[in-house]
Amino acid sequence: MNTAEQSENPMMRFFFDVAATTHIRYDYQGRDLGNQEAARELAELIALDLGNSDENDWQGAKVEVRDVKGARLFEVPV
Repeated sequence: MNTAEQSENPMMRFFFDVAATTHIRYDYQGRDLGNQEAARELAELIALDLGNSDENDWQGAKVEVRDVKGARLFEVPV
């Protein structure tokens, strides 16, 4: 990808914290994605995976998606 293409399609870093009723698992690394829709799709996959796990820890939890400044953009229920 050349420099012109990189400036047209900047990647954004999103953080996917998982908030359960008793605790929160913070995402300290984040992921670089092209836009908020891609972040929403990943949050939905994370929520689906947690919802199908054998652990009951995630019942009533949500995936909170934040930007690099820590602002919550949206959340997806598990």
